Amino acid sequence: MAVRLDDKLLEFFKRPLMCIIAAASAAGRPSVGRGVGFDVLDDKETLDVVFSAWQWPRLEADIRQTGRIAATFVSPSDYVSFQLKGNATLQDTAARDLDHAERFIMAATEELASLGVPRSIIAPWLTAREARVARIAVREIYVQTPGPLAGMLAGARSQ
Repeated sequence: MAVRLDDKLLEFFKRPLMCIIAAASAAGRPSVGRGVGFDVLDDKETLDVVFSAWQWPRLEADIRQTGRIAATFVSPSDYVSFQLKGNATLQDTAARDLDHAERFIMAATEELASLGVPRSIIAPWLTAREARVARIAVREIYVQTPGPLAGMLAGARSQ
């Protein structure tokens, strides 16, 4: 059953964010990577997440193999975090995806630099080289902000 992103989460997605993507092989071997862009689709139940297959090749292979994914979005300034889990398919990478990645990378770089992280450290983290797009049909949303609500289910199920 799909989960619709609520107004609070849509507002959160306007902030400068970091993104970690996790998947696993059919044998259960985990893989992770860094997302470098995203777009919430019009249905508000689906989002496209951009990542570098050059930097994270196992992630691409695992998504193709199992179709399962988790994407955790974190605000670096205050650690407000949400994890979205669901089914994923790889989509053709279009110019709009590269635009999303460019804006995401610029915003994340500025945010991290404003927090004192040297740009020379940030640059290798955020690349869209050999960009791939994972389309996630959101099935679960979890609060991951450190504190008493961490791990709690968030979001409303759609019919």
